[in-house]
Parts: sequence; structure tokens; C-alpha cells
Amino acid sequence: MKCITLFLVLSMVVLMAEPGEAFFHHIFNGLVGVGKTIHRLITGGRNQQDQKELDKRFLNQQQAAFN
Repeated sequence: MKCITLFLVLSMVVLMAEPGEAFFHHIFNGLVGVGKTIHRLITGGRNQQDQKELDKRFLNQQQAAFN
């Protein structure tokens, strides 16, 4: 009888605290954040290169207009 009572009390403590849900939620959010950061780094590098190309073209057009 003591074992059953102990089991039920511990089960209630675990169910009330819900530690698993919070733990998995933090891991999932961390993985999503890492994925977004990697994606931003990859696409940000391309965007930066594209912007440099556009800047070069713009400067060349301005220089051609003055000449």
C-alpha cells in the first residue's frame, strides 16, 4: 500500500510540474534559432555580395554620366 501511495504522489508531482514539456520546448526553440541564424548568415552573405555589385554598377553609371 505504501508503494502505491508513493507512486501516486510522485506521479501527481510530475504531472503538476510538467518538466518534460518545458525542457523540449527550450530545445526546440534553440534548434529553430540556430537554423534561422545559419540561414541568415548564408543568405546575408549573398545579399551583401549582391549589394556590392549594385553599388559598383551605380558608381560606374555615375562616373559615365560625368564623363
